[in-house]
Amino acid sequence: MKIVHTADWHLCDRLGRINRTADLRERVERVAAYSEEHQADVLVIAGDLFFEDARHDEMADALTHLNRTFRPFFARGGTILAVTGNHDLDTRIDLVRAGMALVTPPTVAGGELSPGRMYLLNRCSYGTLSARTGDRVQFVFVPYPFAHRYDLPPGFRTREELNTELQNRVAEWVQAVPTRPGFDRALPTVLVAHLHVSGAQVRNLYRISPREDVVIAPGFLHATWAYVALGHIHQAQHLPGLEHVRYSGPLDRLDMGEREDVRGVWLVDVGPTGLREQLTWLPLDPTLMLDITIAGRDDLEAAAVHPQRESAIVRATVTATDLPRDDVTRDLRRAFLRLHEIRWAETPSAPSAQTGTEPLHHTADTAGTVRAYLEREIPMDHPHRQRLFDLADQFLTEEANRDPAAH
Repeated sequence: MKIVHTADWHLCDRLGRINRTADLRERVERVAAYSEEHQADVLVIAGDLFFEDARHDEMADALTHLNRTFRPFFARGGTILAVTGNHDLDTRIDLVRAGMALVTPPTVAGGELSPGRMYLLNRCSYGTLSARTGDRVQFVFVPYPFAHRYDLPPGFRTREELNTELQNRVAEWVQAVPTRPGFDRALPTVLVAHLHVSGAQVRNLYRISPREDVVIAPGFLHATWAYVALGHIHQAQHLPGLEHVRYSGPLDRLDMGEREDVRGVWLVDVGPTGLREQLTWLPLDPTLMLDITIAGRDDLEAAAVHPQRESAIVRATVTATDLPRDDVTRDLRRAFLRLHEIRWAETPSAPSAQTGTEPLHHTADTAGTVRAYLEREIPMDHPHRQRLFDLADQFLTEEANRDPAAH
């Protein structure tokens, strides 16, 4: 059975004011082309199918595009198996799934998965799929561990306490799967999960702080899994010493912290006894992200004729102190159609003669004050805690980058 392993699509995503829909749809179409080129039987999406702030109509449009793009894939019996991630809100997933014939309701645990359709699972489950070639593979699904997905009661005093309980629940459920009704130990089994497994290389987490993430020990990743398809970490890699345990990374670069990352998907072939051959990396051409410095008038003039000025997403750091901010902002907005952020280098000033303290940087201080307030006021087990933090960060970024002429 040929499987294309992807994750972290973040459909309908926005980077500040920049709508990423066209970028992401282009990569979705490339994944569909790879699926046809290699005659894949299954496309795995290991969590975070959607941007957390996507509207219902945007999600429906994204699924309509997905259905149209993968129509040949479905027609020949191809199946999409997806789990939800930390950016997939269950209330919206359930509503969209109810209104879209494309997304099949969850199967009974241990049941047979029907080919030629899409499954989007927000609860732990497992099932078996048969390919046209006769191959049979068992799949185990583990969405991101939110408290409500594991029926945990409210009232945890700290984030660490909640995370410890979630870590235990995930490990217990996965380790108990082989003993559950309908599980066939004789079949090759693929684990599909949206998890942060310790040992993975992490440069930065996407819109979630390390303190708030649930980090799972790799003890349950035993060799009996034919393959482990992971999502959540935005860097393609395998875990140390575990070649069959892999993250695919997203379809595209999603923020400036990922501007140098490669993008692609894994092609996996699973037979009756496990992996048939070495995994194949299928590259995707990521969106160009530029981090430029404006140190003087010459840099502004160069920006106006940059060869990728219409397509690249740009962050500009202005170190020039002799250029009016209004003029720089206007020129940069004219030069780059997808200008994401302008950062202004602070001019150092002498310490206060009275206190000896460094001068305040008001933007950073405001952001810190807001985040400290949210940390204090929002309960650790609040279902929308991380989304509220994301919205606050987005608002503060947009305020910092607002056109001075608009004030």
